[in-house]
Amino acid sequence: MRFATAALSVIATATVLCPSAAADKALPACPQTATVINPKTPLIHQDCRLHSGDRQGLDFDVRYFNLPEAPGPLAVKVIATAPSGEVVQTINELIEPSSPSPVGLQDLDGDGRDELIIPMAQHPYNGSPNTRFSVWRADGDRLHFERTQMEGQAVYPSGDGYLVVNGGALISRDLWFYLPTPAGYSLVTVVTIEAEQLEPGTNRVLTASCRMHKEQGLGMVDMLAGPNYPGSGQLPVPEAEATFCNSPAAKAIWPHAERVAICSPPEGGNPPVCSPGRVQ
Repeated sequence: MRFATAALSVIATATVLCPSAAADKALPACPQTATVINPKTPLIHQDCRLHSGDRQGLDFDVRYFNLPEAPGPLAVKVIATAPSGEVVQTINELIEPSSPSPVGLQDLDGDGRDELIIPMAQHPYNGSPNTRFSVWRADGDRLHFERTQMEGQAVYPSGDGYLVVNGGALISRDLWFYLPTPAGYSLVTVVTIEAEQLEPGTNRVLTASCRMHKEQGLGMVDMLAGPNYPGSGQLPVPEAEATFCNSPAAKAIWPHAERVAICSPPEGGNPPVCSPGRVQ
């Protein structure tokens, strides 16, 4: 809390010293435009300017703020400027000293606009490092960016219209499916692909299961509904689970492993309920 409070003070001070109406022309160009959200070794954070190569051609001045007792940056300020020189947005983000990499730009969803990616912190999950990061997205030709917070080891297009965040550990992968919207990214659902059987000696995954988390984002699943589901248009949970477990992103996880269904024990004389996540 002491670092968080101090970081808030740093941001407040930075806002006074670097007013949003004036970008810093003296900043050097960033060594690279794209960032890596989960690098093998931490990358250097340095004050610099990012330039977007998309049709809006915005510049992003990136400045980090820290304290002497902190081992890394505690906050970052990003000023977005139009080619005319007008400041169109100022972004303040709290980050942690464990932030593994600098701010970057990348067109994550293939719409022709660059998203601003801010790696905020990195923490282990079942022995594997996962990064918490924010993605700022501007829809269409808008100049205002909307924020969505995500966490994982990689982010990329799903191959069927979604943005996927891939995270988890060595024998269990979580895939978060997001839909690009004017408000940023909306979480659709989360599936977990888990190794069920490993080959002795090599640890090669022989069988794996896929299941969808019912508590995550199912209000958006109705967007998958077709003419077979009139009325509310919602896709029933079993069909939705089969759809996402058969998506290109899910199939890419241990593609040579046999996919097996997970069945719950029978209750009250009823037959067992099985997850329909088998990939043919």
